[in-house]
Amino acid sequence: MNGAIPIDEMVNGHGGVRPQWRRLLSAISDLGHQELRARQQQIALALADQTGALSSSSFSGPGETLDNQGRNNFIGAQCDPIPLLLKADEFSALEAGIIQRARLQEALLRDVYGERNVLVDHLLPPALVWANKGFLRCGTVDALRSVGHQFISSYAVDLVREADGQWRVLADRVRQGNGIGLALENRRQMTRAIPELFAGVALQRLRPFLECWQDSVQKTGVGETANPALLTPGPSSPFWSEHVILARELGCTLVEAGDLTVREGALWLKTVRGLRKIDVLLVRQNGDSIDPLELEGTSGSAGVSGLLDAARNGSVRLINDPRAGFVEALGVQSFLPDIASRLFGETLRLENVDSLWLGQPDNQIFLEQLLFGRSQSPQETTGYWAVASAIGEELPVQRLAALDEKQRKNLWEKVCKEPWRYIACREPLASLSPCVGDKEIVPRPIVLRMFAIQDENGWSVLPGGVCRVFDAGEAVTAGPIGENQITKDVWVMVDENFSLQETSFSAPYPLAIRRSQGDLPSRAADDFFWLGRYLEQIESGARLLRVIMTHMSGTEPSPRELADIAVLMRQMRAMGLVQEAPVAAYGYAGTVRGLFAIGGSDGFFARVLRKIIRLVPELVDRLTQDVRDFISHRGGEILKMIDQRPRRSDPARMLDQLSGLTSELLLYSATLSGFAAESMVLSGGRQFLDLGRRIERVSSVLLICSGVLEQPDVYQRGRMEAALRLMLQLCDSVITYRSRYFGVVQPAPVLDLLLLDEDNPRGAAYQLAALRDSLAGLASDSPFVPEAQRSASYELADMAENIRTTLAEMVASVVSASSQDAATAALPLALKDMQAAVLQLSERIGRSYFSVLNSPRLVGIGNETAIDMDGALT
Repeated sequence: MNGAIPIDEMVNGHGGVRPQWRRLLSAISDLGHQELRARQQQIALALADQTGALSSSSFSGPGETLDNQGRNNFIGAQCDPIPLLLKADEFSALEAGIIQRARLQEALLRDVYGERNVLVDHLLPPALVWANKGFLRCGTVDALRSVGHQFISSYAVDLVREADGQWRVLADRVRQGNGIGLALENRRQMTRAIPELFAGVALQRLRPFLECWQDSVQKTGVGETANPALLTPGPSSPFWSEHVILARELGCTLVEAGDLTVREGALWLKTVRGLRKIDVLLVRQNGDSIDPLELEGTSGSAGVSGLLDAARNGSVRLINDPRAGFVEALGVQSFLPDIASRLFGETLRLENVDSLWLGQPDNQIFLEQLLFGRSQSPQETTGYWAVASAIGEELPVQRLAALDEKQRKNLWEKVCKEPWRYIACREPLASLSPCVGDKEIVPRPIVLRMFAIQDENGWSVLPGGVCRVFDAGEAVTAGPIGENQITKDVWVMVDENFSLQETSFSAPYPLAIRRSQGDLPSRAADDFFWLGRYLEQIESGARLLRVIMTHMSGTEPSPRELADIAVLMRQMRAMGLVQEAPVAAYGYAGTVRGLFAIGGSDGFFARVLRKIIRLVPELVDRLTQDVRDFISHRGGEILKMIDQRPRRSDPARMLDQLSGLTSELLLYSATLSGFAAESMVLSGGRQFLDLGRRIERVSSVLLICSGVLEQPDVYQRGRMEAALRLMLQLCDSVITYRSRYFGVVQPAPVLDLLLLDEDNPRGAAYQLAALRDSLAGLASDSPFVPEAQRSASYELADMAENIRTTLAEMVASVVSASSQDAATAALPLALKDMQAAVLQLSERIGRSYFSVLNSPRLVGIGNETAIDMDGALT
């Protein structure tokens, strides 16, 4: 290592450019650095759009924040626009080595969980197995050791090219091997954003590999029809974007642990139309956390109780086997050369980066010399070394060069106490690849991750991969590919002997015609339901605020307007817009400032908007890109407008800004509703989005009517007429009423329009009829719907119809009363009872279709109401 310099992927060391780079370098020169930077930002935004990525704080755009100078900075996944190039013969050599290592890992797993000859023959120290975090004791494993069972169906490996030009293995990835989805998306966005780089370049395609994997997953099913799913920890996972892309490309349902249940030894997906059997599960969370009944997970991810028992029964296939993780430990990797020689009679084609297991005395002596040697610097003779866990523990890697004398002594004491727990690894001198820097193109260290899958025809290697880019001087490690790291596309060149072989996916069984989306997970239905409620909360709140502002036309309000404003202020608090409504006694300017705060960055609208935007990652596999873009981009623009408005201004200007905000919010809600109606299948998420909107709107109508009528002396003709006009304004039904009854306002016609008219989309009856019909539709005669759930759906539909019938009786009593004003003034309590019945219906919908225990949802702005359930709306 003395005097060694890293190899450059583009330059040959003699001032010349490697042949495979010449055409690409010409295209890069033509574009120039600034244009490449702009294209890189374009790719980053596209990656965020594809996966529903969010910014960390200010919603100035997906994946963007504002710095101190107000400039946009991207903080999400980034793809460097200059790819890594691999020649065809170089890829062939890597391909052979990767397949050999994958076969070796499979053979090692079969042996350790089987005959354990590698332990008997002292090829692998027992301490690296029994204390290994990834070695799972899952009871009897006979059913999982059948002839057709594979421990590994997908495999990934981190490679680094060292100064001698040889690729060496930094880490094996058999548990998850994230990055295939990112590789595919990087390639897709590169071709769209920088087509100039691809001109005249012949590359091997990535798509056939994905099609082969999809075909393999479909054929892996244990039944006649494959029902694959991909298990993810959820949007909080740093690999969520990868899971979304992978599930989409492989045709899998994206599920979390809470979406699944084990019944009668089989794995089922909880959907809105009952349980659907899952027979293939791609596991994308740590194996020690997938089944809390048998394993004590430490990753923090929820598991599925009984999952391993279902796998042992043969009713579900887990890809990869959760027990495979122990071979990832660095201590195990250091013994692979001897194991390969014994099991295969072969030498490893891809060697490991130098590592020494400290459970062997000679290696402890070597470490002691590295730590305390006096003759010369250890780095001058051996390169940089680090000490890490040998058994897969999540311990920090300690770079020896960064330790002071006291830290070295502490490390040595730990190693001497439990030497089998540690391994000394030489930090590789990674090759450099050209990258787009802030001011120029610069060489940076890279680690290459490549992927392989196993099907009925053997192992296949992806002709490409993902490169992780490191900063100059940064320690080159085999860490995970996080969402905020810079990556590179990997191009495998085509030689003149390459023959293009197209693959086509064909289902192993004829597909039955389906007209419904019965596989909508209950969690997704819950998210759609609350998306609908949030949208309606924004709309009803904006309409209320607009009506208030019409009563404050820039001059001091009249006594009659003050009375209306007082009613509207109470209504604002009842609907959850504020905790304490502005009091008219504060004066005109004080009242305006109180209203202005509602539209602030900490106000109700901003909070609900953020909730809506944060639902995008949860529903990214259920929303079209147009809908995702509109929710995130337009919602982010409105939030940006809220954040950038002046904090203090004159009352007239504040009202003008507030009026503009309400218009934007109403347009946002209406546009999103239109997107849903025109681009979403009714039997999918749109049905539950619509249910949420109907529940929220009918609740709002009833709350408006009861709140407006609940004022002193409302039975008097003058006050009753003012109250009725206010109700029409708040329910956006003034034009409809005027077209029917001209300017005459009476209780019975107003109540009929707002509570009974099924043709009025702003009225209660319209919402209740839609609820009734939609709930009855969920109780269809589909064979997938259990009888108990069908009965529950009909019962819920009857609840909606009963509320509508009760409202009809209330209006009939007003029509027949000798004094309609007095009869109407007596309705608030009954209307509140009906609103409570609507909220009870909402709760019953949640229990029937989502989960027994409700998740906390935003329903107000206070600390208490923000984590409360439906009842907080009152």
